[in-house]
Amino acid sequence: MFTLRRSGHFWSPIVPNLRLRFPRPIGGPTGTPIATTRSLSFERTAPSSEKLGSNSLAATVSKARIPNYHIPNLWAGYSCIQNRYQSYSTMASNTTPPTAAGTTPESRLRPKLSELAATIAANAKIVEDYIEAQGLPYPSFAADGPTNFPVPQNGETQKIHEARQELLTASKHIYDLATGPNEFLRWLVWNYNDVSTLHVVTAFNIPEIVPVDGDISYAEIGEKCNLPELKIRQVLRLAMTNRIFYEPRHGYVAHTAQSRLLREDPLMRNWISYNTDDLAPASLQVVDALKKYPGSGETGETAFALAHGNESLFQFLGARPERAKRFGTAMSAFSTGQGYAVEHLINGYDWSGLPKDATIVDVGGATGFVCVELAKSYPEFKFIVEDKVKPQLELGEATLDPALKPRFSYVVHDFFTEQPVKGADVYLIRWCMHNWSDKYAGIMIKSLVPALKNGAKVIINELALPDPNTANPWEERRIRTLDVVMMMCLNALEREEGDWKRLFAEADPRFRFEGVKQPPGCLMNIVEATFVDE
Repeated sequence: MFTLRRSGHFWSPIVPNLRLRFPRPIGGPTGTPIATTRSLSFERTAPSSEKLGSNSLAATVSKARIPNYHIPNLWAGYSCIQNRYQSYSTMASNTTPPTAAGTTPESRLRPKLSELAATIAANAKIVEDYIEAQGLPYPSFAADGPTNFPVPQNGETQKIHEARQELLTASKHIYDLATGPNEFLRWLVWNYNDVSTLHVVTAFNIPEIVPVDGDISYAEIGEKCNLPELKIRQVLRLAMTNRIFYEPRHGYVAHTAQSRLLREDPLMRNWISYNTDDLAPASLQVVDALKKYPGSGETGETAFALAHGNESLFQFLGARPERAKRFGTAMSAFSTGQGYAVEHLINGYDWSGLPKDATIVDVGGATGFVCVELAKSYPEFKFIVEDKVKPQLELGEATLDPALKPRFSYVVHDFFTEQPVKGADVYLIRWCMHNWSDKYAGIMIKSLVPALKNGAKVIINELALPDPNTANPWEERRIRTLDVVMMMCLNALEREEGDWKRLFAEADPRFRFEGVKQPPGCLMNIVEATFVDE
């Protein structure tokens, strides 16, 4: 039995001029459907309008005179929709959104266009119906479109986000499959031009030149940028293929949702400028760095250093306050995106299992913003925020809610040296260890040992790379990219669960590795170890 909401159709991706009609019960977005149905009817739209209603797929196929070789794929597409397309009440259950991904390495290499199309249709309908039923802003390329995917990320919307992930994955698969290896590789290597156009757009402040409402000519933009009209037109028309600006009439430029975001969001502007100015040059030095420093774990022997006068990333930023400020803002843009919010750590770990008056040490905690959020939920916890950068601690203390101040203290500390706070219940490390190679990550853990009491917890909130082909491919690409960026910039890495287990074992055999957990909807993981000294 499957339950759908309103009358509608799916166009068949397999048979021309054939659409699949699904009678659906009428009901509100949260109400109980009046009726349900298993029936499926097929309808040719051309050349004949003859209706071919039937409860039997085989009979319908026969009537429609569909070639036999289409039947398995048609059945797969129909089954995908029948079994997976759910009402809102069913989506809140444990039903997995439809997927056309194979279950073996071989099957993943041979996806079917028709099955991918069915997966796209089914998941798009799940997402669209939820957005419309909840009255959320509909995704749009237009300038007034929402800047983020409009469905909030929480436990109640987990299935909607899973459907969105399947939609993204199947869409990428079908594009790549229909493109073919020759064209795919030929144009993949040209993607640096997309980065180049973004660089020009942000460096010349073109989003601010284009008015929020209305349009402006290429000639006027050229005058304001002190560039020839022809070159402005060349760059912007390529950017428009990524929906950054659009041309509402010949020779004029107006905003899209993407270009308007570049105008109005300083976090995004800084994220893009940091990548185009600082990281893109380093990406061209990866081969040279691998040849020159093949086994190095030092931050000064990297592609970034080769691209920037043999300065490590930390040295480079330390000597350039404006770049350092931009880096901080860019990291805020990255870490506040969907999947990285602090709430996942707050809700994803059993903090209630700690002593009621537990002491939490936030190692490398910057301003202490993580502990501030944790303090709101656990009013008797005490917090000690540590960081090497004193201005960060001063900023955190100055902006701390006065009601929380009795429970907070701030300590200048280099996490490569012995931990000064002895006997705390938890030592929390978030987004620090992935900046360092195993050599230095091991030192960080060892520096905690002299301070640890029996039963003390070390909690690390970072990535734990999944085994290949086990994560959603869209998510996996992002974390694999980050892994390479850490290598390129710092000779560092994102670690697999086995890497984390090994680091603790090598640091001290008294650590009991508790494993890795990934909260729902979170791209980060919670790595936990307990110090056992009995």
